[in-house]
Amino acid sequence: MKHGPVRTCIVGLGWWGGEHAKAARRVENLQVTACFARTPGKRAAFAAEHGCRPMESWEAVLRDPEIEALILATPHSTHPKLVEEAASAGKHVFVEKPFVLHVPDGQRAIAACERSGVRLAVGHQRRYQPAHRELKRLIEAGRLGQIVQAEANFSYDFGFRLDLSSWRASPSESPAGSMTGLGVHHADTLQYLLGPAKRLAALSRSVHPRTPLDDVTGVLLEFESGLVGYLGTNMLTPKVYYVRLHGTEANAWAENEGTVLAFHRKGAKRPKTTRYAVEGDPVTHPLADEQAEFAAAIRGNRPPEVDGAAGLRASAVLEGITVSAREGRTVDLAELYE
Repeated sequence: MKHGPVRTCIVGLGWWGGEHAKAARRVENLQVTACFARTPGKRAAFAAEHGCRPMESWEAVLRDPEIEALILATPHSTHPKLVEEAASAGKHVFVEKPFVLHVPDGQRAIAACERSGVRLAVGHQRRYQPAHRELKRLIEAGRLGQIVQAEANFSYDFGFRLDLSSWRASPSESPAGSMTGLGVHHADTLQYLLGPAKRLAALSRSVHPRTPLDDVTGVLLEFESGLVGYLGTNMLTPKVYYVRLHGTEANAWAENEGTVLAFHRKGAKRPKTTRYAVEGDPVTHPLADEQAEFAAAIRGNRPPEVDGAAGLRASAVLEGITVSAREGRTVDLAELYE
C-alpha cells in the first residue's frame, strides 16, 4: 500500500482548475505535482504559478507512473471518455460536476473504475458547507420530525456576463442553462439530505435574449421517501442561495453559501440562527475538504463520500429536467438508467 500524499495531476487549467490547485495547498494528504491542458502556454503558466510539472500530452499523463490520481476540470461532455481512459491507466479520478450529461455514460464510467479498482469521486463541494452538514445532523437526530417538503434555489445573474464564445455558453455543454452550473449543486445537496429523487416535472426556458441558453428553470421533485420538493435556478437575478426543509416538528434552512443556519421549532416564537465563520471564500473553501476526503478514500481503499453513484444521481436529475422540459411530461428517473 502506498503512503504519503496522493500525487495528483490537474487536467483542465481554467479558473476552477486554479481554485483546485490553491485549495490543495491546504490539504496534507494530496499534492498537485503535475498539470495538463491542450494549450502549451496555459500549462506552462499554470505550472509556474502552482509549482507543478507541465505534461506535454494527455497520453503522457496516463503513462506517468508518478501520477496516482487526476482532478478533471474539463468541459462537461468530455468527462465520460476521460474517466474511462484514466481508469484503464490505473489512475484514481476526481471529476468535477456535473459528472456526466447522460446517465448511461456515467454508468459506463463507473463500471470502468470498478474494473480497474480505482476510486472515483465527483466534485459537489457545497454539501460540505457547514450549514448543510448541520442540516444533515438535525435530520439524523429527528429534530425536524417527518420532513414533508423541501425547497432550494441557486441563482445569480452570470447570464449578463457570460462569454458567449466559451464552451459554457453552448446548449450542448449547459443543458437547462444555469441548472448545469448552479442548480446541479442543489440536486446533490437535496439528495444528500433527503435520499434519492424518484421522479420530476420541469419547465426550462429562455426569457432573455442575451444567451442561447435556457435562463430560468423550475422543477418539482418527488423523493423515494414520498416527500415533495422544489428546485429553482436562473442566470438573470441577484444571487439567491438557500435550502429549506419543512418538517412536522420544525423547519430549518441554510442560506448564504451554507454559512447561515436557521432552526424554527414548533411552538417557538422565532427561529434560532447560527452563523458559521468560514476562512476565505465559502464557495471555494470546501474544495480542500473534498480533496482530503478523496485522498483518504484512496489510501483507505474505500469509496469516497461523493462517489460515482452519488454524482450520477445529481446528473440524473439534470438529464431528467431536460427530458421533462423538452417533452412536457413527468420523468421517472429510473427510465434514464440502462
